[in-house]
Parts: sequence; structure tokens; C-alpha cells
Amino acid sequence: MAKENERYNINAVERSFQIFDLLASTQEAVSIHNVCEALDVNSNMAFRLLKTMEDTGYLVKDPKTGLYSLSLKVLKLSRTALQSLEIRKFAMPYLEMLWNNFPKANVNLGMKNGDEIIMVGRIDGNRLPRTYFTPGKVIPFHCTGLGKVLCSAMPDEEIVAMIERAGGLKAYTANTITETDRFIEEIHKVRLEEVGRDRNEYILNDNCSAVPVKDADGRIVAAISASALSPNMPEDEIEATIPQLRETSNRISSLLGYQAL
Repeated sequence: MAKENERYNINAVERSFQIFDLLASTQEAVSIHNVCEALDVNSNMAFRLLKTMEDTGYLVKDPKTGLYSLSLKVLKLSRTALQSLEIRKFAMPYLEMLWNNFPKANVNLGMKNGDEIIMVGRIDGNRLPRTYFTPGKVIPFHCTGLGKVLCSAMPDEEIVAMIERAGGLKAYTANTITETDRFIEEIHKVRLEEVGRDRNEYILNDNCSAVPVKDADGRIVAAISASALSPNMPEDEIEATIPQLRETSNRISSLLGYQAL
């Protein structure tokens, strides 16, 4: 089957998508040399690929540095993809109602894509200062409420493998969990309570509580959370959002066919 699929692959197209993946993973502009190394192609091929993607409007080249970055055309595509997510369509009206009860909080919707936790929806709190997480932003799986809830759907051995692929658990603050065994213990607690907490683990003075969204088969397919910097909402107020977070997630889950026991 693999050989049959290879017959239909167009190398240039496949390599173009690999360049998109490279830019997405590094989140920085890339050079011809970067593309040569990542795709194992010569400089002539790398230049032709980058030039074609630039000419079609998907990349922009900095005339001073010669580096290539994603264009606004790609941003338009990503926004279209976010808008098309069925869960987002169901969830956002309920997240707006939740935000009306906690207007000082940021209300968030996250999903897992491979090893990445992606923020697919957000309503910002009405107080400053605030953190700025635009839809499409990738956030850590081990030190965010959304990430912990979405990891709780995975078997322990898969979580360990994901940690190994990530090269370990990066410390963002002094409160970040960086030991695998301790993180697995944290996930066991999240599974039991069905709540994921970030207490100054990703960003200093930022707290978050998250709960799962489930589909008709009872699988965790998304997570919602309330978060805020301590000057806007102290830790106990973020903890107090959990009952209404659960109520909101139950409403969204019911639209996906989930029936609570």
C-alpha cells in the first residue's frame, strides 16, 4: 500500500508542505541553508522551492537578510481552518456566556493535534495587563491547564513517549513540573478530578483552570479553561470558576452527543 501511495506523490508539492512544517516548528524565518538541511536537498532545489512559494504569495523574503517567512496569505488559510472546526462552532457561544460571568478572565478553547496543544478559541478578559494568546498559538502540554486535560486522555506510556520526543519537560517558571514521574502523577490527579490546573507554571502570576469536552463516545476531544493574571483574578477566584467551567463543558459535550452518566 505504501508503494502504491508513493506513485501518486509529487516530490515538489511534498517538499513545499515540508517547508510549511519547518516554518511552523521553528516559528522563525528560514534560510536556503535551513531548507537544505531540513529537506536534504541541494541549494538549487531549495532556492527553486522557496522562490515558487514566494511568487505564489505564501512566503515573503526579507530583502536585507534573504530569509523567508510565512505570509499573511497563510494566516488567512489558518483562520479559515479554525473557523471550520465543528467543536469551535459549537463551543464559542457557550464560552461567551461563560465569559459574561467572569469578564476579568480569559476564556479559552484548546485541542490536541499530534504532540501539540493548539489554542483554537479565546475571549480576552476586560482587564489589563493580560496575556495575548491568539487562536492558532501552540502552547506547552505539561504546564498549562488545557494541555494537562488533553494529556489525561492518553495512556501513561504514550505520554512518556511524547515527553521523550519533546526532549524532556522544559521549565518555564520555578513552578513548572520538569520530572516525568511527577508529571504522570499530576495527570493521574487530572483524570480523577477531571480538572487541569496551571498555577504559575507557564507564566509567572498567571493561573488557569481547565476541564474536558467529550464526544459521543466519551472521548476527550477538547478542553476549555478560564485564566487570568493574579492582579486581575487571584488564584482562589480562578479555582472558583471550575463549577461553571464544568457546566459549560457539559453543554458543549451534549451537543457533540455525549451523555453524562
